[in-house]
Amino acid sequence: MIKSLVSILIPNFNKGKYLEKTLSSILNQEYEHWECIIVDDGSTDSSKSILDSFQEKDARFKIFDRPSTIEKGANFCRNFAYSLASGEYIQWFDSDDLMFPWFIRTKVDLLKANQNTPFVVAKGDLKFEKEFKGSRKFGQNFYSKDIIPDYLKFRILFFTAGPLFRKYVFEEVGLFNENLYRHQEWELYLRVLLRFRNFKIIERASFTYFVVSKSITSSHQNRQLVLKGELVLFLQVLSKTANPFWQYIPQKDRIRIAFRCFLLATYHKQFHFSLKYFKKLMVELSWPTKALRGISLDTQPKFIEEIKL
Repeated sequence: MIKSLVSILIPNFNKGKYLEKTLSSILNQEYEHWECIIVDDGSTDSSKSILDSFQEKDARFKIFDRPSTIEKGANFCRNFAYSLASGEYIQWFDSDDLMFPWFIRTKVDLLKANQNTPFVVAKGDLKFEKEFKGSRKFGQNFYSKDIIPDYLKFRILFFTAGPLFRKYVFEEVGLFNENLYRHQEWELYLRVLLRFRNFKIIERASFTYFVVSKSITSSHQNRQLVLKGELVLFLQVLSKTANPFWQYIPQKDRIRIAFRCFLLATYHKQFHFSLKYFKKLMVELSWPTKALRGISLDTQPKFIEEIKL
């Protein structure tokens, strides 16, 4: 029986400190039918020599430099990696995290046993570097009776490596939004959930998610950058162009998001964003609806800071 190919897609930039352990954890997988496509984003540390050594050791590692025609950044590298993928299944991964030996096998087994399931998600074991001084509030709840409102309120959160997807998922929902510089995974996984609600859960921790001192997570201390990232994010979420499944967000939640972001932008004198959110709010309120009933302004989505590139 021919096993289905899993494409592991990794962007890398100056993660030489962690890279050898990450790639070794992939080599130690119980499920062996995989390819690992790594796109290096112009690293200046030891990354290149480590990547080359693993490619020489095992041809399943396929190393690419980001083409000069593609902009710098993890989103662009991930999307380029996807364009090179041959697998039936897609596994996004970070170059500083670790797979447990059963990581791929248990996911593939669950998808094989549930042919109509578009993706499965596994829990991770969260680890912080000693030098990390940022927020340590991370949640891994995957259960909900009302998944989209809960996801928008960050009551549900998938880490980058948590899900394994059938490739057709991204043929329908698209790839990473290249207009975002923060919260990219959160926005992509929102589109996935808006289109596909039926997924299976693996309770057993299957990977280690490292929060390192120089990650985007730890650099989320500059409130102005955080604020701009949040305002840009929710414009994309509410955009009919960027999010073709925007209409599957309950209108009550769209109104709440637009109103909250309008207040937030105005308070911080980000009037360019204020105008954009005011227009979105007026469009929503002009629709015949009962969506305003039951809106509580203190239950608007919290803006999470613990999401890595």
